Amino acid sequence: MSVTDWSPQPSGNALVDRSIPARDSMAGREFPQAIRGLMAKAAALALDQGGALISGGAGNFYTVATNSSFGEMKPGVAVCFTADRTNTAGPVLSVDGNEPRQWIDADGAVFAAGDVKPGQIYSVAWIISGPGGLPAWKTFGTAPSSVGKAVAAAAKLGHTPVLDANYQILATDVQVGIVALTAPRVISLPDVDTFPLGQDLIIADESGACSETLTIKIRPGTGTGDTIGGADVDPAVGVSVVALSSPYQAVRFRRGAANLWIRL
Repeated sequence: MSVTDWSPQPSGNALVDRSIPARDSMAGREFPQAIRGLMAKAAALALDQGGALISGGAGNFYTVATNSSFGEMKPGVAVCFTADRTNTAGPVLSVDGNEPRQWIDADGAVFAAGDVKPGQIYSVAWIISGPGGLPAWKTFGTAPSSVGKAVAAAAKLGHTPVLDANYQILATDVQVGIVALTAPRVISLPDVDTFPLGQDLIIADESGACSETLTIKIRPGTGTGDTIGGADVDPAVGVSVVALSSPYQAVRFRRGAANLWIRL
């Protein structure tokens, strides 16, 4: 029995744990036993939350034996352990011999192969509704939720692919790549005063099709009142324009003074 089996109401703990006497009118000689019992349960819970536990099991079936010997699995039950091996598919976890449940990442998704890292400390909590509406062990805290997702996110962080279309750049974009080009296109810059100071904005032809006839024209956003420093004004639109006209050409901008894009 663990502290998670105790009641949050004092009156509910009179007979809940035989290892800790807590009856009304209990004999004085029982107090030392009760104090030692409380100390033992507190120590067990602390040891179960610091990563000292090492997982066991085999393959993608992970087991953890705690010092607390958790009984009923319910919301609020949590354990912290060190993984002993990696996974090759979505892992399941059994704590103290209880029914194995799916072990999911902090986002509630199934771990991809290789996401569980040997030596990494994982904090998990029992939740009543995981994937498929079934109970699960959900990762929380600072452990990486998914290496696979992190790599994918890093790979596309700040990169916006544009598929053969005009595009209005967002203030959150960092690199805009035109990955397909079959006609001249216009790329509109965001309001310069909303773009982060010191952040580069890169616009590049990634299609290899850019040419004198298939141009990529970059201009300030409509209605922003912005200008591109040093760029010629296109009489057709009445604003400063930078044109890309060769394969894989790129240009880099930064925010300048009010209403000013600086071409680097």
